[in-house]
Amino acid sequence: MRPSKEIKDTIWLMGLQGVNYLAPLLVWPYLMKVLGAEQFGIFSFGIALSQYLMMLVDFGFNLTATKQIALAQGNSAEINRLFSATMAAKLILLLLSGIFALAVSLIPTYSAYRVMVWITWLIVVGNTFSMFWLFQGAGKIRLVAIINAAMKLLILPLTFVSVKTQADVYIAAWIQVTAFLCAGIVMALLTRCMGLARVVRVNWIDIKEQLRSSWSIFLSNAATSIYTALFVIILAYFVSADEVGRYAAAEKLMRCLCYLIWIPVSQAYFPRVSHLSVENREEGYRLIRLLTIVMAVSLGVMGVALAFGAEPLTEWLGKDYVGIGRISAILAIVPMMVGIGGVQGQMGLIAMGGENEKTAFRNVYLFAGTIALISVCVLSYIWGTLGTAIALVLTEGFVCVSMCVCNKKK
Repeated sequence: MRPSKEIKDTIWLMGLQGVNYLAPLLVWPYLMKVLGAEQFGIFSFGIALSQYLMMLVDFGFNLTATKQIALAQGNSAEINRLFSATMAAKLILLLLSGIFALAVSLIPTYSAYRVMVWITWLIVVGNTFSMFWLFQGAGKIRLVAIINAAMKLLILPLTFVSVKTQADVYIAAWIQVTAFLCAGIVMALLTRCMGLARVVRVNWIDIKEQLRSSWSIFLSNAATSIYTALFVIILAYFVSADEVGRYAAAEKLMRCLCYLIWIPVSQAYFPRVSHLSVENREEGYRLIRLLTIVMAVSLGVMGVALAFGAEPLTEWLGKDYVGIGRISAILAIVPMMVGIGGVQGQMGLIAMGGENEKTAFRNVYLFAGTIALISVCVLSYIWGTLGTAIALVLTEGFVCVSMCVCNKKK
């Protein structure tokens, strides 16, 4: 039996995603060592803020618009309308993200991060034009992965050649910005050249409808971003930049290992599960059960590797990073939670579900965001970086269990 398109896409994406996450796994430790904990903390603050603002501009379109584009295949007029309305909404949100960045840069406590805030905001600009949702919905996800991999490979030599001392922290940031801007330009040009979609006139009702359909996902993402991006920003309020650098180092390594497997699987199978929600729901649920098992096993292994591999890395990084082994040991269970919760939530509730399931998905993350915000403020104040790591485990555990319960009820 020939392997399905989704299996082929997953193999392709895992290989290309291996490049996407191997590059950071090479670059991040290098930056940690060269920049030192304090400058790496400043760098990580800017990256974390840009991730938070990217969430604002994405607004859940990577799920909702992807599903709409997938279901509209063969109807070019509808695809053009969806594309134009979504891009108009993203440009409005990009403007709002700039206002938010300005507000953060004016907070006295964050004065040391001010320049970094504005450099890394340009990452948000590049990401706005990445068209990821359009290519994924059109079944062209391999092409997106190839382009992203090429941009990540561009970062490798530039970083090693250009970043030599702690004073080069802003050069490191500009290299990251360049990769995102180049990817955005290439994706925009390919969208036009391949004829995937073109800009047509849309009215405010079309734009508002895209925002409305993604509102539940946005609230979920906003809550999620509290513990995926905002934790670093909140931690920076309580501790010094070098402490921020230690937590960011451990968290970055954990996310790289986690997303190495989870992202390719979710990208390859989300459109397929969306189609099965209409064509064959029983087959869709069987696929979700299989993916849940695969994620639990593979990401569980990744967690074990993280728990036992952090200490040798710490010895190489130097005395600035003493203590990240303990942080990594606490975070080791998170990858498995992310994988299981991701399948049950994105596939089970969003791809297979309707508006009620979107609401349940949103509510889980709203509760999780509340738990995250309270726990990180209290635990970071008491125990610093270790408290932040504990808050992350508590939050991800709640999400994982809640997604499984909601999917089981459905």
